[in-house]
Amino acid sequence: MNGRDRNTAVLLALRCTEHISQKRREGLLGLAPEPSALLSREFAGRVDALLGEAAEEFRDNLAATERLFDETEKAGVSWMTYLDDEFPAQLREISPMPTLLFVKGNAGALGGFGIAVVGTRKPTRYGLKLADMFSRELARAGITVISGFARGIDTAAHKACIESGAPTVAVFGCGLDVCYPAENRALYRDIPERGGALVSEYPLGCKPLQYRFPERNRIISGLARGVFLPEAAKRSGSLITAELALEQGKDVFIAPGNIFAEESGGTNLLLQSIPHALVLSPDDILAHYRMTPKERVEKGETEQMTVEENLVIAVLRRGEAHFEELLAETGLTASALTDVLVGLELSGIAEQTNGNYYSLC
Repeated sequence: MNGRDRNTAVLLALRCTEHISQKRREGLLGLAPEPSALLSREFAGRVDALLGEAAEEFRDNLAATERLFDETEKAGVSWMTYLDDEFPAQLREISPMPTLLFVKGNAGALGGFGIAVVGTRKPTRYGLKLADMFSRELARAGITVISGFARGIDTAAHKACIESGAPTVAVFGCGLDVCYPAENRALYRDIPERGGALVSEYPLGCKPLQYRFPERNRIISGLARGVFLPEAAKRSGSLITAELALEQGKDVFIAPGNIFAEESGGTNLLLQSIPHALVLSPDDILAHYRMTPKERVEKGETEQMTVEENLVIAVLRRGEAHFEELLAETGLTASALTDVLVGLELSGIAEQTNGNYYSLC
């Protein structure tokens, strides 16, 4: 985090260069084994050819990176690149991959088990109620709710998490020094303060231009395990997020809406093509991941389970299971599963039996 090496400087300069496309940025980074190598004589000709008229802008940005780093730190914003260990692993799998992320708040929130809740900017009371109810229940289960900070459904999802005392992640389509929409000023302050994060691939000062919102949608779906649409019109930008999620191999969940309501036209139409995406309650999403709204430990005081603990407990409720079986059933890495099992043993919830078998106490 907050590295100032030559690789990060090149990535920042490229990100600040407005007059090149995402595809051209990818092409440039594909030329060399690492970003800093693009500054060598070996690649100079090819870099200039790909940058074209933007070559001078790139060099100016490169010369200004120290100032840009200072301004970013002064604004309370951190940054990470795809070369950093902290970079969210799930974002390495999407295309185009964001090479540089700016974060205000808890960067660790980006790597958790997340569900995106997105929808229309002009929701009905029904849509707002769905966004609020689903977000609260997902948050209670330990799931991080991800959304786009827009008016309507996005705002309702973020507010539900804040009111529930749960972290939420807001993906911006502008620089993190720009609160857009302006009426979300309280959310802009509360999300980082409550353990959540504001995140953007755009440097400070970048305005919320229309073309940037479809670009940021791939990050919303990319960070999430699945995407839930409470309500969306036929031309809603949230349908782009759903399509991106399907392309990325993510789960999509859709609530049916009033067939006479324009605000539900997009979600209802999407349900016709993917009827298995239908959900009627938050429990339907949680059941898909074999989780319950609020796992309780039946020993004296109650406590909230993490997402990973829920996954392991769900398997062990069916009976004794071998470590390898738990790996296959939960999808966790060996190290993550070991950490969970140790925690459950220390809490008196699970125990190791014969060999490498485990069961609930």
